[in-house]
Amino acid sequence: MNAGRGIATQHEYIIWRSATETPIYLRNENIVAMLDVAAEIIKGRGGVSPEARSEYLAWVDSNPDLSGGEKAYRYLDDEGQIYQSVSLRAPEPRTDPKFHIPLVHPVTGRPCPTPPNGFSRTPETLQDMVRRGEILFGPDETTQPRQKVILTKQKRRQLSSVIQDARKGKAYVEPMGLDFPYCHPVSLYEELLASATSSHGDIVVDHFAGSGTTGHAVINLNREDGGGRRFILVEMAHHFDTVLLPRLKKVTFTPEWKDGRPKRVATAQEAERGPRIMKVIRLESYEDALNNIAFDQPSGQNAPPFEDYLLQYMLRWETRGSETLLNVGKLARPFAYQLHIHRDGETHAQAVDIPETFNYLLGLHVQTRRVYDDTGRRYLVYRGRVDGRQVAIIWRATSGWTQSDYERDKHFVAEQRLTEAGDEIYVNGDSLIPGARALEGLFKTRLFAPVEASP
Repeated sequence: MNAGRGIATQHEYIIWRSATETPIYLRNENIVAMLDVAAEIIKGRGGVSPEARSEYLAWVDSNPDLSGGEKAYRYLDDEGQIYQSVSLRAPEPRTDPKFHIPLVHPVTGRPCPTPPNGFSRTPETLQDMVRRGEILFGPDETTQPRQKVILTKQKRRQLSSVIQDARKGKAYVEPMGLDFPYCHPVSLYEELLASATSSHGDIVVDHFAGSGTTGHAVINLNREDGGGRRFILVEMAHHFDTVLLPRLKKVTFTPEWKDGRPKRVATAQEAERGPRIMKVIRLESYEDALNNIAFDQPSGQNAPPFEDYLLQYMLRWETRGSETLLNVGKLARPFAYQLHIHRDGETHAQAVDIPETFNYLLGLHVQTRRVYDDTGRRYLVYRGRVDGRQVAIIWRATSGWTQSDYERDKHFVAEQRLTEAGDEIYVNGDSLIPGARALEGLFKTRLFAPVEASP
């Protein structure tokens, strides 16, 4: 390689750990393609005919993506099913005479040759297979019968210890107008994830998401088989905003790109099977927390270097109004809460999703998230469960409200049945809503609760 001597080492190693002892199968992408092509050929030829069989056989022989085992399915029967024939020979010599009883040819009525080791099935099983049409006889009794195996979407083969994939990861990101120094091919991840997941709601987690190849592969797989896989990607570098997130947005819009522009619009099926929503969660960093500490007394800004006891005292009292320490007074405007974030030499205001943060602290398994409008007043209502209890959380902007506003609030909540069937009701700020609890105290307690060390 590169004019060097010897043999280049060009292998990557994947450590696979499974909690199950069952076989791990590859996805059946080639099988689906074979079934689709056969159906198209039969339709184009007006039915199963010698021409249709020849055309399908030629397609199989010329397809380099099919394995040897897949190419064995090279025949079409009268019903248009794809099949292959396999030997009925027992793997080891049978000593019981019943395994050497010949099958009778259905046309000539004469016995056919038996395999040298005898049959692999009992005479009873063989007769059942004959009745189901699963035995292939020759034109006469001189041909040894073989088993007919139909190709279906359920046919699978096990994942191999070697996966050959010479495609480069850049070939997937560069057409989108994005650049990343090193990324794996999406095709490799598709093979791995299809083997490791079912198509029904499995969650794929990648703690080092890089350019987002894992998310890209999950989207492709769902579009291929209509699955409901989800992904959680974790990344802390700046390319999350410059590469990862734009990549997932683009592949969600359409699967094909060139020179940073869509080659085509996604089909109706691709759009239907694509992601509906991607939630982006940004965690406040330690540096962000320090940058947002504000002191009640101007003199506090000239305090001596923090020691442990002094820092604890000041964080408890003199900085209690800091946004980073949850300024509960500002929860009267929960949709406008901001932190000041310093990045690349600049400081800018960043909106903070206070309702979502409270959900995580509460441990809420969200079932519904709905927005209501009361002639210009926005209500955000979450419903879900916490430890078996049904919980409703109501957010609204109450800054500047008077008694009449709270009366109107109470009436609207009752009219919309926002607290119906709730074992616990939480609401931001004051309220006249029957059974509702102000959430600010619990919010701050959970936010700064001490973390217990594991034993």
